[in-house]
Order: sequence, then structure tokens, then C-alpha cells
Amino acid sequence: MKKHTVLAMSLLCLLTLAGCGAPPVSPTPSPSPVSSASPAPSASPAPSASPTTGASKRGSIPFHGDELYALVYLGYQEMEDPSFYVEQYLDEESLPIHYLSKGDYYLIIPRYPDTAVRLYRNDIETMDMSLLYEDPAGRPFIIQCNVSDIFPDATISLTHETETVEFSPFISLENGSVVPGDRGLDLTK
Repeated sequence: MKKHTVLAMSLLCLLTLAGCGAPPVSPTPSPSPVSSASPAPSASPAPSASPTTGASKRGSIPFHGDELYALVYLGYQEMEDPSFYVEQYLDEESLPIHYLSKGDYYLIIPRYPDTAVRLYRNDIETMDMSLLYEDPAGRPFIIQCNVSDIFPDATISLTHETETVEFSPFISLENGSVVPGDRGLDLTK
């Protein structure tokens, strides 16, 4: 009986937090590009500067100490225009967007271009993580996640050299600020 009560309460919480009237989200996490400008139909993304040919705009991010990534909060359910951050800090004009749930939008920027990035979906029922996206080149991306305030449905793993850090971006229920994780920098203006 106790199992059924816990299951019923969990289901009730999920339905309450999920917003019953929200349209369904596509189950496939296929990225779709977002551009900071309106490129011509044949335009392609600007190439990133390599460490040997020139400085990258990513070098202008005010990292302190041992931070391995920066993140920017871009809004809830509707994404704010990321062009300020793209123009200031990125060499890429087009960024992939990964949709996990109808929640918060975040721009994730690995500090080093040789950082391996992995994006996992967290399952609230089984507590398992499933790999959705992997990029060994450490390219920035946008994620929409965290439809619930009490369960993060995304985990981002970054590996640079021999060090791996994992975090789940979220908004603090205590003060409403972005929680970037122990090794992250919040660039939200």
C-alpha cells in the first residue's frame, strides 16, 4: 500500500510540475541550429580560430581559476536572443539546440576547445542517465531542460585532459539565481 501511495504522490507531483496544458515535446533530441544573425541562404558558420592560428573570442570570457565552462540562462519556455553572447564570446554563428523538456534554456560554453562534452538525459523514474549528445571538440550549444524545479533532467559532463566534471544547470529556489555548478561561471547579464 505504501508503494502505491508514493507512486501516486510522485505522479501527482509530476503532473503538477509538468504543466498539463503544455504541448508535447518531441522525444528525439536532434539538435537544431540557432543563428545570431540572419545569414544568407548559402552562408555557413564562421570557422573557429585554432590555438595555433589566432585568438578565439572564447578567450575573452572572464574565467577565474579552474572553471571549465561558462553558462548563460536564456529564459524559461521561450528563448531570449543569444546574439549578445555569440558576438561577445563565440566564433560560431550557429549553435545546436538540444530539447530535453519544456523548461529553461541555457547556453553552455566549454572553456577549452579540446574539451569532450557529453549530454545525458536523467530519467526521474529509474534515476538512469542516457547519453543524448557527444562532442569531442568542445563546441558550445544550447539546451532546453528542467521542466521540474525539483528534478534536473539533464546532466552535462565535460572532460578536459584527465579531469571530468558533471553538472546539471538549474535556478536556485532560494534566491532565483543561476546555479552554474562548482566549476562553472555564470555569464548571464
